[in-house]
Amino acid sequence: MRYIGKAIKRIEDPQLITGGANYVYDITPPGSLHAYFIRSQFAHAKFKLKNCSGNCYSVSELLGTKDDEAVYFGQPIAVVLNKDPYAARDEAEKVEVEYTSLDAVTDPIEASKNGSRKSKSTLNSNVFKREEVSSGDVDEAFRRAEKIVSGRLVNQRLIPSAMEPRGGVARYDGRKLTYWSSTQSVFFVKKDLERFLKNYGVNDVRVIQPSVGGAFGSKLMTYPEDFAVALLSVITGKPIKWFNTRTEDMVSTTHGRDMILDFSAGFTSEGKLLGIKGTLYFNVGAPIREVNEGSFEMATTAAQMITGHYDVNNVKIEVLGVNTNTTPIGPYRGAGRPEGSYFIERIMNIGAMELNIDQFSIREINAIKEANYLTTGLRITHDSGKYQEVLKIAKPYFEELLKKKDELRLRGERAGIGMSFPAEIASFGPYETAKVRVLPGGKVQVISGSSPHGQGDGTAFAQIAAEVLQIPMEDIEVLWGDTDLIADGQYTAGSRTVTVGGSAVYEASNRLLEKMRRLAAERLGAKIDEVTYANGKFFDEKSKKEISLKELADGSALMGVLLEESYSYVQKMYTSPYGLHIALVVVKETGEIKIEGYVALDDVGVVVNPLLAEGQVHGGVLQGVAQAILEEVIYDENGNPMTADFSTYALPTSVEGPNVVWKSLSLSKSDTPIGSKGIGELGAIAATPAVVNAIEDAIGQKIYRMPVNGQTLFHLGVL
Repeated sequence: MRYIGKAIKRIEDPQLITGGANYVYDITPPGSLHAYFIRSQFAHAKFKLKNCSGNCYSVSELLGTKDDEAVYFGQPIAVVLNKDPYAARDEAEKVEVEYTSLDAVTDPIEASKNGSRKSKSTLNSNVFKREEVSSGDVDEAFRRAEKIVSGRLVNQRLIPSAMEPRGGVARYDGRKLTYWSSTQSVFFVKKDLERFLKNYGVNDVRVIQPSVGGAFGSKLMTYPEDFAVALLSVITGKPIKWFNTRTEDMVSTTHGRDMILDFSAGFTSEGKLLGIKGTLYFNVGAPIREVNEGSFEMATTAAQMITGHYDVNNVKIEVLGVNTNTTPIGPYRGAGRPEGSYFIERIMNIGAMELNIDQFSIREINAIKEANYLTTGLRITHDSGKYQEVLKIAKPYFEELLKKKDELRLRGERAGIGMSFPAEIASFGPYETAKVRVLPGGKVQVISGSSPHGQGDGTAFAQIAAEVLQIPMEDIEVLWGDTDLIADGQYTAGSRTVTVGGSAVYEASNRLLEKMRRLAAERLGAKIDEVTYANGKFFDEKSKKEISLKELADGSALMGVLLEESYSYVQKMYTSPYGLHIALVVVKETGEIKIEGYVALDDVGVVVNPLLAEGQVHGGVLQGVAQAILEEVIYDENGNPMTADFSTYALPTSVEGPNVVWKSLSLSKSDTPIGSKGIGELGAIAATPAVVNAIEDAIGQKIYRMPVNGQTLFHLGVL
């Protein structure tokens, strides 16, 4: 192929690296008022706003909830407007908030018990939702087991920590509300705001996504601040601008992970896993139902993914979604799949240690051979995969790192090697849209209904369109992030944009090509089946006449035709990327953990752009490493966040970043038109258990919680 599969540099980058990109913070319409949110300083409290009038508004009144109970630290409870952003903050400090402190609960296991303090005074129970995920006969499996291992695995709470905090700008012109948002879905925000504002006579909302400085799932939802800012523009008739500080963002933007698994696993003496049972506690955070509902699905997914790519059908997991007085949980890079893969990969390693079997062999013993729309007992379908073949490919890499581990140990280093064989589901539906059009002059515009925010998807879309239309990529412009550009669209998340959004571009491009072929046949006076197309020209094989794309575009309107096609690609079945990752670590006497080697072998179907894919692997692996050894949200007993800035919340730097050796295996593909599966989250899913498994190998002790840092190692007696 000319473009698909080629490592082409990102077309988005020049404006980003030269400072030409606009972000929400850069947008200030004339006459704007700046909004500053007053946030609860208690994790749980009743509150009264004493002197909130004039340019001060109650958030609960704006949103129509009339609620006077704060349920997490940082919850927006009032908003102040001023022409100057600093004056708005000064005025906010003058607003009196009378708090009546209530008992807070932060531990999901304690919160789940009968008689526990309630995270909201109106609740009968903190258990928001419970569900059983099961298959097979677990009791019989455990009767046959010769070795049972048990424990409590903690997959700790994280903060997505996008480089750009959340913000929004609303402008109402008396007829239409335009909202600029740092979001992962302009259409989600548009539909949410339209539902909310229709009660105020606003029936037309346009949402624009400027450049976005990261998201990782935390910018998928429409937040209270978005609704409040939009309504304030309608009320005041003026543009309203709001932008979080870093600390505001860290306490109010949804957090990720925070799942605890109490498990027992039954093995044969040879290492065959027979069954898993346990309880999964998911701290969904503050009791905000509309957020909790969507988040709970991630815990269900984690439980369903707990069999990974292993041949075990006897499972029984009780899933409890528990409310606490902490920031609500939302999607974060992987959204349930990292947690599920972490649990099974740790169970495999702990089982291997108990049985004195090496970690590679126990995976060979248990891995499914291959998948062709294989559905597990827990209702997860793997569309395609050759798992035993991947293990064979990986073995030399594993053995090479084993040699390096031995060399390091001979030098007196405390070295260890770990692997993970993660399962993933990605590229979710229900659909994604695209419009492709040829402009007068022959240039092509590709418009996507998805909302990329830094992954390089615009480059991939251009490659796909250029492949179909057989024109230079330089002749293609890719647009997205504006609800006025295309009728409908979905979102960017779940490793779906290139696979699902790219399939929409592919189909729209093909339909446009056929439309142009019919028009060219008319212009050439030829039969359609006699007209061929190559490299931007239509050719009549009979008359030997030809017409270029430019000539066709320049004259199409006079023939009553616009050269454009829209398409909604319906994704009926998610895809199942997978891989095998291996980490080599050294645990220093100071407690520092160094990643000395990292190999990522991924089977993600057709790779549209290897450069983009490898970038996603490097970024994902770094986030996975960070969860293993650095990041953790900590609350005190009263629900006050102790990690609310970058001096207290440890993010990875280039120092912690491993040198990743990445290989695309291309053993299987999806049945989408492109054949890709998605790769945006696989690195984050795989790296965390691989690194923890490696540390466990280095210290020779079982590890049950993260991050594994100097403090953890000290308590284990390693330091």
